[in-house]
Amino acid sequence: MRRFFVQNVFFLILINLIVKPLWIFAIDRNVQNAVGHEIYGQYGALFNFTVIFQVLLDFGLQSYNSRTVAQSPRTLQSMLPNIMVAKLMLSVAYLLLVMGLGLVMGYRGQVLLLLFLLGIVQVLTSFLLYLRSNVSALHKFKTDSLLSVADRFFMIGICSLLLFHPYFSGRFRIEWFVYAQIAAYLTTSVIALVICTRLSPISWRHYDLRKVWAICKKSGPYALLIFLMAIYLRADMAIIERLLPDGKYQAGVYAAAYRFLDVANNITGVLFAGMLLPIFGRMLAQQEPVQPLLRLTVNLLLPVAITAVVAAFLLGPAIMKANYHEATDYDGQVFALLMLAYPGFCIGYIYSTLLVANGNIRLLTINSVIAVVINLGMNFALIPRYGAWAAALSCCVTQLFLSLINIGCARRLMQLPRNYKWLGQYLLFTVLVVAAGMGVMRLQAHLLLQLLLIAAGGGLAMLLCGFVPFKKIAEMLVKR
Repeated sequence: MRRFFVQNVFFLILINLIVKPLWIFAIDRNVQNAVGHEIYGQYGALFNFTVIFQVLLDFGLQSYNSRTVAQSPRTLQSMLPNIMVAKLMLSVAYLLLVMGLGLVMGYRGQVLLLLFLLGIVQVLTSFLLYLRSNVSALHKFKTDSLLSVADRFFMIGICSLLLFHPYFSGRFRIEWFVYAQIAAYLTTSVIALVICTRLSPISWRHYDLRKVWAICKKSGPYALLIFLMAIYLRADMAIIERLLPDGKYQAGVYAAAYRFLDVANNITGVLFAGMLLPIFGRMLAQQEPVQPLLRLTVNLLLPVAITAVVAAFLLGPAIMKANYHEATDYDGQVFALLMLAYPGFCIGYIYSTLLVANGNIRLLTINSVIAVVINLGMNFALIPRYGAWAAALSCCVTQLFLSLINIGCARRLMQLPRNYKWLGQYLLFTVLVVAAGMGVMRLQAHLLLQLLLIAAGGGLAMLLCGFVPFKKIAEMLVKR
């Protein structure tokens, strides 16, 4: 299973390293530069507002479906028609809720239209993620990997024309960005649906309202968990935009910094979690030990995250000024603090995924309730005084809490052994990377060269600390 995981995860990371940084830095970043911090900040606040209520779209169906189909692939034939119908009904309810709350919050005119369009984006995203969950649950990970970048590929094509063609020069509007997303997600969703029908015979005669209701009841606990996660992950930008006199600008600063954390999460943690859930689910169903795969995954993700944090703290202002026209040292401070949450995210993607695969939803829900209290409490207390920096601090504290408590829960429930030597290796690794980073700073070289040297230092430290047995991984990659 470890060989199977390594072969697929390297393919997944490779294609995402090609496409997603191109999307983030060539397209998304240039959109913000084209429209400015204030307009993009309002877009970001509205986007996060729609994400908070995405739980109504998914209602836990994706996680429940992935776990169920991974353990019993034949269930796809009957589940897909019922879940598709359920998601259509949930989509209508979701759009009504978002628009209603938008009106209550005072959104009107073009802002309300933008909110509606972003709601459509969330509907299409939800359908795509559900369809992809079927592909990954059947362990067709390379196909799922291609689907994971297909939407970005289409967006890159559309937005490149709108941003860089002379005809549109200086005329770019944020609405165009949203229309491009709608077109890309719709196209990719249709492709994913066709793939699902090829992987398993689907009969729409299996549709039954009673089955729809039964599936929704079973996925309810997942829905609550996802809703709580959406609050502590996405409420910050909306709170910034609403609480501060310069809320739109501060939200733009936070969005600019969060973009780097987002691309890091999407290239590593989110992709690992999507692959690990069905693998862990099948391993637990077959009573296979998960400790070897768990340790391998941590050793692949956490050193990368620590290296990224060191680079952010040493080069934060320079990175932000190189990427954004309006960036100041303050942007760099927000970015550095926000990246400190990255290791917590990575740990969460591994250990919380293991707990989901084991069916410990109630425990995860309790942990998430506490995380929401911490996150909202810090945001409402600190944002009025410290702005976007406070939201970054809140994100760090929330992720630190979740990573520690989920590790403890997984260790207790799975009887995972304590390993102080492993912890010592990570302390040594951190010292080595910090030392390498400080040495690089003394060179006063070009920013890109400094980043490459810090990354190389992180790779060398991984080798010295024995995190990744490169020889074994090479054998796994070439062995059939």
